[in-house]
Amino acid sequence: MTQPEPVRPAALENNVNSLALDRTVLANERTYAAWLRTGLTALATGLGTARFMPAAIPLWSVRMIAALLLLFGAASFVLAAWRYETLHVGIRHLDVNTIPPPVVTALSVILVCCTLLALAALWTLGR
Repeated sequence: MTQPEPVRPAALENNVNSLALDRTVLANERTYAAWLRTGLTALATGLGTARFMPAAIPLWSVRMIAALLLLFGAASFVLAAWRYETLHVGIRHLDVNTIPPPVVTALSVILVCCTLLALAALWTLGR
């Protein structure tokens, strides 16, 4: 014979749902931060490659590797904002504190612009 499920009061049920939404929001923010870390790492690696590798391999290959890393970084910033916004659309109507999507978009746009400036500098200021 199985035990019947205990009846939860409505206040406890609302608290459980609220906590689940909070965990979802925090997971979305952690994912956004992970995409930004990935993009910043690609940006730093691309600039480091452009700075320290020309003595070891031909200049055209250094520029190509650095450019690919910088483009990967820019793509990571775009994907970060897209992923954040995609989940945010589903929970926008709920009463949950989140980072405002315009802030996320602005930060990603600034990082993409910085990456593209670094890419332009790589090709114009190179040796």
